[in-house]
Formats: sequence, structure tokens, C-alpha cells
Amino acid sequence: MRLVWVSFDVMGRDCLAAAADAGAEVTAVVTLPGPIDRDRSGQCSFDEIAQRLGARLIETADVNSPETVAAVREADPDMIFVVGWSQLVLDEFIGIPRHGVFGMHPTLLPRHRGRAAIPWAILSGLATTGVTLFEIADGTADSGPIVGQVDVPLARDETATTLYEKVTEAHVELVRRFVPQLLDGSAPRVPQDTRRASAWPKRSPADGIIDWETRAPYLHDWVRAQTRPYPGAFTFLDEAKVVVWRARPVDLDEAAPAGTVVGLDGADAIVACGEGALVLEEVEGVAGPLPVGARLG
Repeated sequence: MRLVWVSFDVMGRDCLAAAADAGAEVTAVVTLPGPIDRDRSGQCSFDEIAQRLGARLIETADVNSPETVAAVREADPDMIFVVGWSQLVLDEFIGIPRHGVFGMHPTLLPRHRGRAAIPWAILSGLATTGVTLFEIADGTADSGPIVGQVDVPLARDETATTLYEKVTEAHVELVRRFVPQLLDGSAPRVPQDTRRASAWPKRSPADGIIDWETRAPYLHDWVRAQTRPYPGAFTFLDEAKVVVWRARPVDLDEAAPAGTVVGLDGADAIVACGEGALVLEEVEGVAGPLPVGARLG
């Protein structure tokens, strides 16, 4: 089986390596043109792995453009995998391979279709999420027949960093388990129950702004859901943007206006919230400790 691989992130690159190890012949890799954008979560280079696999490297910002479709058609794929790509593929692209286009989504479909699955899993308080390998049958998001799934449990203190690692491992596990079945034609394809479908909305970096009127335990969730490899939760000190990468909630004995730095825990600022306080254990954007009495927001 001849595969074309579409991805721009580390998760997709790990899955590509696993697919090649499983016996797939990768004829082309479609990825974003360089340079790497630090604001695009997980973006990485595919130059080295494409060269190692002897695959043509196709760089594009629009997977559905006539030029990209023509280049992929020239690669003559039996199958296409889209793993780590922020754009839906449309009918002309889907019609290229002989045996289907397949995607992966970091939830247990049909639940939680859509974008920003890792942050939303933490913000929603899920105890378990997962990864789904499915066939992309049309241009709608995450709706095709399911090939396989893996459960991923969330710890109480899960962060976007640790959950991204778990989800990456689950992606690779699914590739190792089901790519051989897809290659020999024995893989299942179970239609999704649309009655049980739900969707999460897209998130942008601007959605990470901290509202200090919120209770401290939820702001703790807010920070850990958007930490690396995502752009991070953030606030402002005067005109300076302050990104909060790590924090923890604490009780606050005396009332103070939300967003006020009420004290220090070592060098870590203690900031009053709508209820309780947040200790800012790792921040970026200011030099030295935040001054007691300063107002964030």
C-alpha cells in the first residue's frame, strides 16, 4: 500500500514513523512550509523523516488547493492519512486515494468533535478521554466510520503538557495496531451514532486571558489546560503581557480586589481571585517577582 501523509506537528510525525515501521510505503508527505511558527502548537519539520523514507515533500498552506491536489495525485496513493492538520480536507482531495482517507482525533468519537480537544478535556473536568482513528468520508469534521479507539485517563492534576504526551502515545498505539489491518483490508469501519455526537468550539490564543473574578480552583484548571505546547493563559501588568505557565490554588484569609498581588510565596506572587487565590509558580513576560500591591488584569 502506498501512503501519503498529511501533518505539521510532532504527534503526526511520530505516527508517520510508526506507520512506516508497520510496513506502509510512504510516497509523499504534505506539510506546512517553513519556517516553524512558534505560535502554532506542536509544529515541527518533516524534512528529515521524508528524506529517510524516500518520500516526496509537498509544502502547502492549503491542502485543498489545485496545486496540492495535483501533487498528491501524482504520488498515486492507495491511502492518505491526515494526522495533525488544522484544515478540513474536501471532496476532491478525499477522492484521490483508492482505499480511503483516514484521520485521528484526540477524543472518543462521536463525543467531542471539533477543535482544541486537549484543553477542552481539562477545562471540562473529564476523567477519561481518548483517541479515535476514523475514515474521513466527507468534508465534515470528525464524522466518518470508526476504525479503532484507545482510552486515555486524566489525572486530577493533568496539564496540557502531560495530556499531550499521553495522547501522542495513544495515537502511535492506534497506528501500530490498525495500520497493518488497513493495509491488508481487514480493519473495521463502524458508523458513528450521530445521536450521541457533541462538539467543542475552536479556541484561539486570545481565549486564554485570565478573568481574576473567577474562583481560584477553576483558574488553576484554566492555567494547566493551556500550558505548553499551547500559547498559555495570560494576564497584564500595566502594558506588559504576563503568561502564566504553572500555578496552584490556595485559600485567602483576607478579602482583596480580584487580580491584586497580596503577597509572595518565596518569589511566587499570590494573586487574589474571585474566591481564594492563585500562586503563580511560573510566569513569563516580567523581570523579577511581581510586586505586592500590583493589580493584574
